[in-house]
Amino acid sequence: MQTKEQPIKRQWLTALVMSFIALPIIALLFICAYGFIVWFGQMLFWGPPT
Repeated sequence: MQTKEQPIKRQWLTALVMSFIALPIIALLFICAYGFIVWFGQMLFWGPPT
């Protein structure tokens, strides 16, 4: 019985880590990258918004 419970607990732990730690960090990195691209593009190509 313990051999079946261990993978299920591990799956729950993996799901919780992914949903509360990894995915928010990935989303934050994407937001920062988008902001950097817009900022850099405004510096070089488009100019500041009017």
